[in-house]
Amino acid sequence: MTLAVLLHLVLIALLLWNFAFKPDEQDKQFVDSPVKARLVTAPETPKKDASSLKKRQQKQKELEEAKKLLEQRKLLEQKKLEEQKQKEIEQQQSEAEKKLQQDKKLAEEKKLQQKKLEDERKAAEQKKLEQQKKAEAEKKRLAEEAEKKRKADVEKKRKAEAERKKKAEAERKRKEAERKRKELEALEESLDDELFEAAKGEVRQTQIMSEVSKIQRAIRAKIIRNWDEPVFEGSCIMRITMGPGGIVLNIEAIDGGLDYCESAETAISRSAPLPSSDDPQVMAELKSLRMTFDPSQKEN
Repeated sequence: MTLAVLLHLVLIALLLWNFAFKPDEQDKQFVDSPVKARLVTAPETPKKDASSLKKRQQKQKELEEAKKLLEQRKLLEQKKLEEQKQKEIEQQQSEAEKKLQQDKKLAEEKKLQQKKLEDERKAAEQKKLEQQKKAEAEKKRLAEEAEKKRKADVEKKRKAEAERKKKAEAERKRKEAERKRKELEALEESLDDELFEAAKGEVRQTQIMSEVSKIQRAIRAKIIRNWDEPVFEGSCIMRITMGPGGIVLNIEAIDGGLDYCESAETAISRSAPLPSSDDPQVMAELKSLRMTFDPSQKEN
């Protein structure tokens, strides 16, 4: 814009200059004629024509200087524009570099933030996992304690029930003995000595056999519980010799397959000592006991 205004001003100045120093028609004819005839002859130049030529040369010189000035100013403006453009480019590059650094810094900060969040997430997961493990361990411990307590309660109830049954059985035996004693006393009153002794012997024998039968059932039940029945069909008859306190003195296979008899012998050995009685007469009846082993025993 500045260059265009300056150019217009220079053109206006040249026009004014041309108008102010315009030669007359005579001067034109006079000047033109020598130009045309210069190739043929070299006439003497009048002073007036020399002055006009000098003015024209001066005008031409000033015009050239103005053009040079315009060119210089144009070059200067162009240089300024290029410098400005270069500054803008450098500024843009600087801003781009700054933006790149900012973006890089933001990216690094974002990466660090993401790493921090990831570390916090992993730490939270690890903490949660440890808490779950502790909770599971505590749950398992409480369950084990509860199971121990339950088993202890069951065992306590079992023992209490066994003690109750034992006392009840002892009371029953006491009452039974009392009843029989009263029966004997009644017999003593009504019978003579011979009949009394006979009756007393029969009652005693009945008591002995009843006790023998009960202990035999207990012996069989205990041995069968400890018997690992073979998977094949078979049977075995065993003779057991028993001593005081239920100790097993001898085991003898009377009849049956070898494997069956071996399993029966093992069951008898596992069951020792066997159920017994403090009554010598009862133990005399239990001294030798025959027992059959076959699949029907497990069913019973």
